[in-house]
Amino acid sequence: MIGELGLLSLLAAASLALLLGCVPFIALQGRRLPLLYWLPSLSYGVTLLLSLALFLLGWCFVTDDFSLLYVAQHANTQLPLFYKIAAIWGGHEGSMLFLLFALSVWSAALTFFRRHFPLRFFACSLGVMGWLLVMLSLFILFFSNPFEHLFPTLAEGRDLNPMLQDLALIFHPPLLYLGYSGFAISFAFAIAALLDGRSGQTMARYSRPWVLAAWSLLTMGILLGAWWAYSELGWGGWWFWDPVENASLLPWLTATALLHVLAINQRRGLYPHWGILLALVTFQLCLLGTFIVRSGVLTSVHAFAVDTARGEALLLLFGVVTLVSLTLFVLRVRGGSRSADFRLYSLETLLLAAFVLLSVAAVTVLIGTLYPLIFSALGLGSLSVGAPYFNQTLTPFVLLLLLLMGLMPFARWQHSPKTALWRLVLPALLAISAALLTSGLGQSPWQAGMVPGVTLALWALLAPLFAPKIRWRPWLLHGGVAVSLLGMQFASYHSVEQGSRMSPGQQVTLAGYQFTYHQTELRVGPNYTSEQAHIMVSQQGRPIATLLPERRRYTVREVLMIEPAIASGLLADFYAVLGDNLGAGEYSVRLYHKPLVSWIWGGALMMTLGGLLALWHRIQHFNDLAEDE
Repeated sequence: MIGELGLLSLLAAASLALLLGCVPFIALQGRRLPLLYWLPSLSYGVTLLLSLALFLLGWCFVTDDFSLLYVAQHANTQLPLFYKIAAIWGGHEGSMLFLLFALSVWSAALTFFRRHFPLRFFACSLGVMGWLLVMLSLFILFFSNPFEHLFPTLAEGRDLNPMLQDLALIFHPPLLYLGYSGFAISFAFAIAALLDGRSGQTMARYSRPWVLAAWSLLTMGILLGAWWAYSELGWGGWWFWDPVENASLLPWLTATALLHVLAINQRRGLYPHWGILLALVTFQLCLLGTFIVRSGVLTSVHAFAVDTARGEALLLLFGVVTLVSLTLFVLRVRGGSRSADFRLYSLETLLLAAFVLLSVAAVTVLIGTLYPLIFSALGLGSLSVGAPYFNQTLTPFVLLLLLLMGLMPFARWQHSPKTALWRLVLPALLAISAALLTSGLGQSPWQAGMVPGVTLALWALLAPLFAPKIRWRPWLLHGGVAVSLLGMQFASYHSVEQGSRMSPGQQVTLAGYQFTYHQTELRVGPNYTSEQAHIMVSQQGRPIATLLPERRRYTVREVLMIEPAIASGLLADFYAVLGDNLGAGEYSVRLYHKPLVSWIWGGALMMTLGGLLALWHRIQHFNDLAEDE
């Protein structure tokens, strides 16, 4: 009964979404403006119905209703409650329903702030959101129905994939979906600007808060995804350049470029068409990421679906949205951008350079991500594009961006005084000195290779603090990037690891620390049994941390999972992985010492905080956006 109610809610939401997509254009085309008064009710109605559908699906998980195929595939009576909640979006069907729900929440938010927009612009934007809701609803109803019944009903479910039974899973996918769907707002604004003949500058004024909100959510989602890879997969890394990981990085890069272009658009009225194009491309890349993750074109620990029919439907959805939006852009955009009236060293130049570097970096990642898939689809065999390609091709862009970050606080619109350049000398000297000291120059070529990256990261972090006026929001955003990159470099260049055979009482020395294996404990969890090792970390007899790595056997799926143990600190992480049982109480153990790896997460938190503060600043001045042109 609950499943039927959920399906009815989804059908009703799709029907209201169709009206939401049609009514604005019928009203504006036929000058029947009273019809527009129905838009708020339609928008809130879609959100309410999809909220009900998602709640009912969650209720089926909580009550172990295995009459639904999706619940039976991803839950079990022994599964802890918080993982049952996470299982709602832990599979293909539920994740797509949550994505649809998130899209409706953004449309409701747009409706809530409707008084800040010109009526025609708001109606067109909401109409575009309505059509996006319709297309995604149809995909779910025909290809990804989470309310499909199972006959006969099972007494027990298959359990959630043990690899996804992690606390980060509860928050990582929802934040990604909220970020993805949030870029639909700027996409809708761009389409509305093209249809209504409004300038890119107008779109920029309305888009910046929405792009900031979506960007902040996506940043936090990527952070949690990297942490999940680090804490769950047991290989000690945080980014593998997996196509599914790149699927979230691509819209993040273009959205970051979009924020820089919108700043120029709004303040100086320059490059309006680039803002519109980037808004379109960013959402298109979100759809492309959805296709990559859920189409079955690749096998990954992150990917959900293996159904080719779903893949074809998602590819069709991506193709329709891309073709229609880019065709409209080509047909509606004409010349008319005014000439640039700024000097070489100005804020316009630096923002433009950042936009170009980020855009080219996104294209580079896109090529490396899609080339193996296209190569395989053409029947030419298998091809792997791994970390060496991405690291080598993206490093120059990252270094140049760090250089720009340190220069921006000293630049001004149109023309920057050359006297400000003298303020750059001291932070430059500090950055170079600190990089030489910390990188171990002269010890080995590997460590010497850190110097450029560490120097420019410290430069981007320190230089803004010497500017005539410290701007804390940009400093948090750019400084967060610098801090994360510092963590990545030190963890990559200075990490040490060692594999050993260990038994109770045995001690291993690594990076000046002693790792002592004390005992192995057998434990029983809610849906697994485990062997847990107790490893004490000490230095010169002083206890530092206790590591408890595990080997878990999940009883329902009969899967063996490795659960790493991590002791995080400001300066370094201790990381242990319990391997095979070698008999006689002896295990293979891999130990890691990872300097500054926690700075990766700290930098991402700084970026998110900076984005949220910038968003709050924009909201404080949101009334200024109500001015009709």
